[in-house]
Amino acid sequence: MILAKEQRIGAAILIGIALVGWIVVAVWPSRQPVPAPEPAPQKKHRTWEERRDSMDRADSIRYARYAAEREQRYDSFRVADSMRRAELKAQLKYFRDSARVADSLWRDSMGIFFTKHIKKDTIIDLNHCDTTDLLYLRGIGQYTAIQILRYREQLGGFYSPSQLTDAPFARCHLDTLLAHFTADSAAIQQIDVNSCSIDRLQRHPYLRYHQAKAIYTLRRQKIRLRSIKDLKNLPELTSEDIQRLTPYLKFE
Repeated sequence: MILAKEQRIGAAILIGIALVGWIVVAVWPSRQPVPAPEPAPQKKHRTWEERRDSMDRADSIRYARYAAEREQRYDSFRVADSMRRAELKAQLKYFRDSARVADSLWRDSMGIFFTKHIKKDTIIDLNHCDTTDLLYLRGIGQYTAIQILRYREQLGGFYSPSQLTDAPFARCHLDTLLAHFTADSAAIQQIDVNSCSIDRLQRHPYLRYHQAKAIYTLRRQKIRLRSIKDLKNLPELTSEDIQRLTPYLKFE
């Protein structure tokens, strides 16, 4: 069967279209099918028990936060209150001490003008008295009485009432009351120079550190000191110092 020219052209065109379509289908990348969207999950309604549990947890968290804040506020208030109490206590102590000193100084000044009101036979032993005995004399207040007993402890005892006119009592007019004092020298606590330390020597009001060190060095050089005369060659001690120290030193 012989085709006509027009038929041959049409068949060639169809074959070409089919060939091009096959090539396009073979070469063109295949597309993956788009998955269909999943349906949105439906919202589950919570039961009353679940809502009650969540409310309880929220309440516990809120109460814990409130308790922590309350504890912090209480701690800050307690610290501030303790500081305020300490400050008020210090101020009160300062006012009491000031009033006591002022009252004692006033009583000391009154001793200048009212010595006639003290009985002549009133004699107080400085080495055996206490604050009550000292307050019996007009012109000695509580502050001065405590200072006298403290100075007696530092000295180891008084050997003469004139020691009350030393520097610690410069503001107290005790020179007008010396006639009413006596001192039992047997009650003096002496320091053994041959066995004491430098610290023990320098704690005495009549000795300074360099003087105590000189005495200690001399004792180590001579091994043993026999009397107060061994201290007279020390340049650190004057004759007045030797005279004042004689009742308080022993050489055993």
